[in-house]
Amino acid sequence: MKRYLSSPEHHTTRGGFTLLELLITIAIIAILMALIIPSIQRVRYRAQVQKTSADLGQLDTAIAQFQSDFGLEPFSELVLTEDTAVTDWNASPALTLSRTRIRRIWPQFTFSGQIDFNADGSFAGDGGSDATLTLTGSECLVFFLGGVISRDQNGDGVVDPTEVSAVPTWIGFSKNPLNPFLMTGSNRVGPLYTFDSGRLIDTDGDGMMEYMDSLPGQSSPILFVSANNGQGYSPSVSYYVQTDGKTPWNKDSHQLISPGLDTNLGFDPLAGLKGPYGDGIELTGGRLAEADNITNFKKGSTLGD
Repeated sequence: MKRYLSSPEHHTTRGGFTLLELLITIAIIAILMALIIPSIQRVRYRAQVQKTSADLGQLDTAIAQFQSDFGLEPFSELVLTEDTAVTDWNASPALTLSRTRIRRIWPQFTFSGQIDFNADGSFAGDGGSDATLTLTGSECLVFFLGGVISRDQNGDGVVDPTEVSAVPTWIGFSKNPLNPFLMTGSNRVGPLYTFDSGRLIDTDGDGMMEYMDSLPGQSSPILFVSANNGQGYSPSVSYYVQTDGKTPWNKDSHQLISPGLDTNLGFDPLAGLKGPYGDGIELTGGRLAEADNITNFKKGSTLGD
């Protein structure tokens, strides 16, 4: 019988990637990452824009509720005096105009007595003693939708030193037709919007708060600009106009404007016609600072889209 001897198997072993192969692999991964990461950034940015636009829509809903309750939209320019004597309300054209506007919302307002609009109490700030507060559009938005501010955390009717530093609580407006700014009593209207305390700022330190959008790193408030219930947009404030260069967007109501990722409103009245800005990357040379702004008249996108 013949015996067949099998030849021994030869196994070749590989010592791993060569340096060249490793470099090629790294280069391929880098190329893929360069393609994928911007796409992820764009998707994330678009989601942030959509959320901010939805937030502006919720503010629009609250403004519509204010109009339903009071017959008018909120004004975006207002001057308040904390000593509500009639003589004080006539002390300047701005106060006289504000008195007229308050009377349009609350026809029976008496303009007598003292009010502490920014709820500093007698322990901090102006203490409600004859301070004059000039509200910006951003402050008007929070004031009219939130109402007066209370820091009376324990409900005893007195703001003591331990409560002054507490997070302010918006308690709407009293239904007392003579003084809707009363902080006492449970018969109230509002607040009409629940503000996220982490997005509230006070840029001028007067105790009247402003509201930021939810974009990461935001440091500037949402701007509220009103057509002032038939009086028209004020020439002293910035707002956006249409292609004719003069007709405001939402000409009979209001504009809500988020400053976008760059935190800069960067107003050019015709900015909505220019662009583009859609990749979510910080502004670079040649781009308009306002192109990333998000508004309630161009829903779901930026002005530059």
